[in-house]
Amino acid sequence: MNQSIKSLLLCSIGILMVSGITSAQVNKDSELFKTLKAKDSILFKIGFNKCEVEKSAELMFDDLEFYHDKGGITNSKDEFVKIMKNGICRENNPEKVFRFLVEESLEVFPMYNKGKLYGALQNGKHFFSPDETMTYERTDNYALFSHLWIIEGDQWKLKRVISYNHSSKDINKTLKEIIVTKELLETYSGTYKTKTGKVIISIQNDALLLTAGEMKTMLVATANNIFTHPKAPLTFEFTKNKDGDVSKIIVRENGKIVEEVNKL
Repeated sequence: MNQSIKSLLLCSIGILMVSGITSAQVNKDSELFKTLKAKDSILFKIGFNKCEVEKSAELMFDDLEFYHDKGGITNSKDEFVKIMKNGICRENNPEKVFRFLVEESLEVFPMYNKGKLYGALQNGKHFFSPDETMTYERTDNYALFSHLWIIEGDQWKLKRVISYNHSSKDINKTLKEIIVTKELLETYSGTYKTKTGKVIISIQNDALLLTAGEMKTMLVATANNIFTHPKAPLTFEFTKNKDGDVSKIIVRENGKIVEEVNKL
């Protein structure tokens, strides 16, 4: 990231979090708020939910940077489009996921340079589900996002994205952890190939550690071959081939299979 842009983004976020100047937030009836809310709809209702990725890409700078607290960093618009087309928007994807905005959470903070509006920070909460009728009251997971919009000419374009705090609602309360022998855990350790990269399963403190890019998560055993993410509605089922060797992981979200990753 360009150092000046990075400093500007971090400084802007810091000011909004700690300065207490709440008057910087625009009214939800303002033209700016409505404009950026409409951009949000193009990004997600059209680009993500309908998978018309090129339409949402028109709103992005070529040097878009996307920071995801589970999926790592995307360093350009082209890379983002490729990930979308090969992932959630791949052809005939049987496990399509939809994004929903928590309407009342949306906030917009204008950004000025010597009194001239040049950008805005858009914050909000959203959730994802394979169920198109899902509501926030019924969902068991959500996340926060911050979008840095910059004016180029007379057009608003997306410069930086931060997607973070992917959480679940009291998911730990229903987990019943069991003890799995270290010998059995060792059969699960290794490297697995996903659609977008690799997942490494290793043993740490007599439990399984999942590493995917920058994300590291200790898994909770709920059966001898089934492990659960402690803060997301994800389960990982280790399965064996006909020779009795562990060959793949079946990944489920909210009980539905989202991916099957083979052991290398």
